[in-house]
Amino acid sequence: MPEFPTGSDTMTVQEYLEAQLVTCTPCHPDTTAPVTVAIPQLPGWVPAPPEAVPGAYTALVNPTHIKDSWCPNAVLLHGKLSTTVDAEQLLNCAFADSRRLPDWREYESNHVPYQGHPSVFVRGVYTVEQWTLSATTRYTVVNDGPHQYLTQLTVTTLLDQADDLDVDVTVINLGLTVTTS
Repeated sequence: MPEFPTGSDTMTVQEYLEAQLVTCTPCHPDTTAPVTVAIPQLPGWVPAPPEAVPGAYTALVNPTHIKDSWCPNAVLLHGKLSTTVDAEQLLNCAFADSRRLPDWREYESNHVPYQGHPSVFVRGVYTVEQWTLSATTRYTVVNDGPHQYLTQLTVTTLLDQADDLDVDVTVINLGLTVTTS
């Protein structure tokens, strides 16, 4: 895979929201909301207990592929912003989230709308403790009338499982659905 140059000279999403004095309140799938999101639950992937990823809209793990005490996972965060922000400015900060990870090597990034909503996608590899991890992350900003929502989907596997789980990672990423009322 070609590697792209990286830098961490921009704000992260959280830093941008804080600078704009904006909060992101997590939404939950068991409540009625005008904007909902979902990811497919593939064979071998099971819901993680809510306490495993506090604030997550959905978290899936694949216990059949646990290796070296690491479990592949897909974490979907979805929240309502306290006020609207410039979606493009916010999404420009999204790359910094990944690029600040230890030993980040970026292999793919784009700033292409997803299901008609402003979005960015990044794929790369980083190292934490003894694990070399492969990760994909998509941020999407959804406008619904006067309200704005921020969705983040991150799928993480061990790098040496990337080939075995490539189809799963792709299906989960492409299976992200955003539904507005």
